[in-house]
Amino acid sequence: MNSLTPLLNVQDVTRSLAFWRDLLGFTVVGSYDWEGRLAWARLQKGQVQVMLNGRGGDPGHRLARERYTDAVLCIAVDDVHALVRDLRAKGLQVEDPEAQEYGLDEIVLRDPDGYDLAFSSPSDLSARR
Repeated sequence: MNSLTPLLNVQDVTRSLAFWRDLLGFTVVGSYDWEGRLAWARLQKGQVQVMLNGRGGDPGHRLARERYTDAVLCIAVDDVHALVRDLRAKGLQVEDPEAQEYGLDEIVLRDPDGYDLAFSSPSDLSARR
């Protein structure tokens, strides 16, 4: 096995791109249109890839549940505190990272379709500020 790329079934690929590309800084590396509409996109940032697929239906059940259930996409970043500053500068309301007992500072975001994304970096970065 060489890699694992999550495929998220989303309600509207174009809307989801506004979150993944414009807020999180991913680049579209592949896409597919169906009947004049964006139906699928592969995104990448560094070594991380994700696919957005326009077959998600109503995301209400994912948006209504408590966080950190079902599957969570865990994304390691160099500095989660810097990510929070960047997201806030883009207008996204983001809580401060929480220090976890397993040695990571972490935030959890929910994308427009209710998927949980946990971003983390080693807690020792906080001590260097």
